[in-house]
Amino acid sequence: MGHLYGTATYVDGLANEDRGGEDGIIVVPEWRTHLLRRSVDRYAGVYDAIGPYPYCPLPADCDLSGGLARLATAGLVSAVLIPDPLMGPSQEQAAQHFEVCRPFKTHYLVDQITRPYEPTKHHRYEIRRGQARCRIEIVPLRNHLPQWSDLYAGLIERRDISGMAAFSTAYFEVLAADRDLVTFAAWMGDRLVGMGLWYPWEGVCTNHLLAVSAEGYANGASYALYDAAIGHFSGQVLNLGGGAGLGDGAGGLADFKRGFANDQVTSFIYGAILNKDRYRQLSPKANSTEYFPAYRAPLA
Repeated sequence: MGHLYGTATYVDGLANEDRGGEDGIIVVPEWRTHLLRRSVDRYAGVYDAIGPYPYCPLPADCDLSGGLARLATAGLVSAVLIPDPLMGPSQEQAAQHFEVCRPFKTHYLVDQITRPYEPTKHHRYEIRRGQARCRIEIVPLRNHLPQWSDLYAGLIERRDISGMAAFSTAYFEVLAADRDLVTFAAWMGDRLVGMGLWYPWEGVCTNHLLAVSAEGYANGASYALYDAAIGHFSGQVLNLGGGAGLGDGAGGLADFKRGFANDQVTSFIYGAILNKDRYRQLSPKANSTEYFPAYRAPLA
């Protein structure tokens, strides 16, 4: 079985979120992954493609040109994806095939193979406080789906999350069925106040999602959950992800992750125009924005 993020089951779970953009999945055997097909103009039968959340696992030996040719033959206008920054083809290789190949976001890492794990003084204090007030356990996500869904709904409201990351219970059911996903739970007495979902794959462990209640935040559950995961996956590289929103952001989530990290890596965004005439028709002001595809740029 391949990487979770590239499987048909996972990408189909994203497609079935039914939030007005996704319209099924596209298998790309040349890349050993699947993409989401999105409607640009449903009535005109115009579609494009986007890689899965949080990134698209491209093998280092994948056939980039063959995959793009397949997508073009499928009649898509464009394709955009963010590959796993710790695996896959080099940026030099990608730049030969994609019109867009540029830095997207800083990902914070805990590399326990080449250097020690040394959180900042502030984080060490918060970890101790969280450990004193919370009990951390590894639990099956499937046994706690209602509580997790409530925690994540609170995160959506607090951070005003929209789009692909505003996940539903149906999506979480797909995650819960994956035997490789590792879920950490923070308890205060009999109250579940936070959970963190992690996905290990070939020596790299990705922080998939973290959600904590107001009580959990007030008592350091986030710090205790992260520290427990880092300890559990000792001897591996943990990708904590980046800050919230587009780009690196400042403060908040980025500072939280940076305080645990001992290394970092830059993720890239790859974009390909598959039908140049249609793309120009949809993007008459394409030169005025760096957003890709330009016709999906957020309104000012």
